[in-house]
Amino acid sequence: MKSEFIRFARAQGDKGWSLLRHQVLRHAITPAICLQFASLGELLGGALLAEKVFAYPGLGQATIDAGLRGDVPLLMGIVLFSTLLVFAGNTISAWLVVVLNRSLERPDAL
Repeated sequence: MKSEFIRFARAQGDKGWSLLRHQVLRHAITPAICLQFASLGELLGGALLAEKVFAYPGLGQATIDAGLRGDVPLLMGIVLFSTLLVFAGNTISAWLVVVLNRSLERPDAL
């Protein structure tokens, strides 16, 4: 709250919730969205740990079993599913960032 653009907004008369909504959240939402959707890949990685701890069969255990048995079609399916999930998360993240920050719609803004 001590950055230059906050001081400038206060000098222009923004106060309270208006300052928070128009200045702080506008600049903080982009990295927050990117981090949230980037964690979809971590969700798949953490599945194996949760499956091992709680002895619950799932995608992580299926991946290990397919690798040990040499089940290539199952491994390819799991990798394709994981890749599509991460790609979809990144695409949704990029779309949301542009929707919420309209200044990124201009080609010269990047």
